[in-house]
Amino acid sequence: MLRFWILFSFIFSYITCDSQIIQGKVLGENNIPIENALVVAVDYEISTRTTKLGEFSFTTEFKQTVKIKISAVGYETFLGTVNPTENQTIVTLNKSHIDIEEVVVVSNYKGLLQKNNVTHIEVRKIAELKSIPTINLGEALATIPGVYQTSTGNGISKPVIRGLQGTRVVTLLNGLRIENQQWGGDHGMGVSELGIGSVEVIKGPASVLYGADALGGVLYLIDEPFAKQNHHEINASSQFSSNTLGTNSQLSYKISKKNWRLSTAGLYANHADFQLPNGRYAQNSRFHEQAGKLNFSYHKGKWILNVKYNFQANRAGIPGHTHDTVINPLLFQVSEQRRSKTIPAQVISNHFLWVENKFFIKRNEISLGTGYTSNRLTEFDEKVTIPGIDMQLSNLVFNGKVKYNWTEKLDLIYGVQSMFQSNVNGSKASETLLPNSTTFDVGAFVLGTYSYKKWNVQVGGRGDVREIKSLETFKGNAEITKTFPNLNGSIGVVRNSQKTTFRLNYSSGFRAPHVTELLANGFHHGALRYEIGNRNLKAERANQLDATFQFHHEHLEISINPFVNLFNNFIYIDPMDTIIQGLPAFEYKQMNQAQIIGTDVGFHYHPHFAHWIHIENNVSYIIAEGNNGIMLPFIPQTRINTTLRFVVRMKSKFRLEEFTAQSSTNLEQNRVSSYETRSPFYHLIHLGAQFNYASKQPISLQIGVRNLLNENYIDHLSRLKNIEMPHPGFNLFVGLKIHLEYQTNKN
Repeated sequence: MLRFWILFSFIFSYITCDSQIIQGKVLGENNIPIENALVVAVDYEISTRTTKLGEFSFTTEFKQTVKIKISAVGYETFLGTVNPTENQTIVTLNKSHIDIEEVVVVSNYKGLLQKNNVTHIEVRKIAELKSIPTINLGEALATIPGVYQTSTGNGISKPVIRGLQGTRVVTLLNGLRIENQQWGGDHGMGVSELGIGSVEVIKGPASVLYGADALGGVLYLIDEPFAKQNHHEINASSQFSSNTLGTNSQLSYKISKKNWRLSTAGLYANHADFQLPNGRYAQNSRFHEQAGKLNFSYHKGKWILNVKYNFQANRAGIPGHTHDTVINPLLFQVSEQRRSKTIPAQVISNHFLWVENKFFIKRNEISLGTGYTSNRLTEFDEKVTIPGIDMQLSNLVFNGKVKYNWTEKLDLIYGVQSMFQSNVNGSKASETLLPNSTTFDVGAFVLGTYSYKKWNVQVGGRGDVREIKSLETFKGNAEITKTFPNLNGSIGVVRNSQKTTFRLNYSSGFRAPHVTELLANGFHHGALRYEIGNRNLKAERANQLDATFQFHHEHLEISINPFVNLFNNFIYIDPMDTIIQGLPAFEYKQMNQAQIIGTDVGFHYHPHFAHWIHIENNVSYIIAEGNNGIMLPFIPQTRINTTLRFVVRMKSKFRLEEFTAQSSTNLEQNRVSSYETRSPFYHLIHLGAQFNYASKQPISLQIGVRNLLNENYIDHLSRLKNIEMPHPGFNLFVGLKIHLEYQTNKN
């Protein structure tokens, strides 16, 4: 594969074009120029902004036609193509006070407006999710309808989509699949918020596009854009949290020239034990994090090269760690707040490298991507120098994809994806939970979309094979090799008009049992239980029917999204009536059928008489049960989020830009599995405000409060629920951001 990629890059490296200038003008009502509109050449990730006269220009080497996106506050997003040979392109934007039509990436149709996409995708900018500051990325993502987090304190957070988590949710970073021992509920995302600009969420099976495991959904994280063409930027920020006496500091540098773009960034975060609503502290809930990233992009004519590298190191305390069979919750609430390193702790280092080549040849867009991820997970329990668990997970992926524009109305995407994964135990660990093993995936897919007037229809199919192999005899059990072949499909339709959008989708998916579920036999330190695998497990299958109805108006947006997801051979972990090595024993089992039913309902209202007010509300509701009415575990509470956003227009140099108030109502959860406890109702109020100092190099100040009323609550998905550990109490955030931007020479 590597030789093929090098040869392919060499063959196309000769493709050149003379420098071209794309010029255009952006107008609003009555042909009034729109200043400061963002104009992006989508495939090239090149951007600029319009002048006072509404004019913009790019100077570089392009293919014959270029897809551009234009967005401006108070107007609908425009997406279309321009030809560099034209003298000037004039674009008129329609006025709209509510614009949710972002360009989606996750569907493999980079450069498609969400309203025309057959699959319903939640698109959110991270800056919007963090308008009320959060300590970690997972807490910000959990404000998206249908998305939740399961946490072990502040330092360990992982996403939950429609009640499913772990290996049933696939996370991608700029197209690279992230593998980070996500089978463990106590293992976090492995990705920091550093440089992340937006997130796209598919809710439900997405195996046609992403292969095995995407039964619950997909989180697609996208980096911030590069600097504007012929500019360089420096961004510095620091955020303080009163609850943890912690800071999160970031520094980035970006430069963009005619044919190449570069960005680099670093992060350091340090948080002490979090404070509880009663004034005491959660013992050993401290965490430290370092992260860095380097992105590079180069294009020459019809060839684009993208290289992206990310690094993250995290040391998180594991609160509530005990071997006692009878737990006294008060033992984990202490009177003194500390931040020094101690045990038990989880130490993680992640490296992610993604190299992508794109070629535009007549009607074809060819994408070849090669990636490598490395995850080192070490858990210290009884000793500082000898880890309880030490595992090195290495993952090599290759994605080859062709988008073929058959006609103006018919597009085809087809390709292959493969993954080779190796999981090796460290020699010094005191306990081995899993044997050394390898996993190999290969899959091929095809996806076609046909457009007719207001209708788009999409049909896709995929075949996959996954092989799981243990490399050693493990605790008396012989080596095994398991192969799981599978076929999946999807079909969907969307009808989009000026005021309404209707979608109906069917999709199937599969998930082969993870190595843990097949072969585990040992003490899982983070989960505080002894886990036993089951070699006879079959692959899970899911079939989801998903509908979306949206009503659009200049001042109102309403969305209703019901779904039903049916499972065969659902895998779950169940307590055994025994104690092993002083810990409760759990074993993996399988039920014939299970179902998850629910809906997400939301609206966004922007009153005509008060354009400075935005009112948003969403409700997420899920019911999940298996055979004979058995409740599935870890299903989130019904949640009602209401947000009031006030956009303030002040003329002074130091001014209030925006004020946000958020209410989160979580209803009681009484539908629980045999080893869960019920969760009561709780209600939270959060506030946030952003101030700007208007100057050539702007400075912004952000102030926010989470849990304003100091509510004492335990979320149903908290992994500290067993020790009755509440979530953090009142938390005041203060953040400062500085943005420096300069123009460079045009070369």
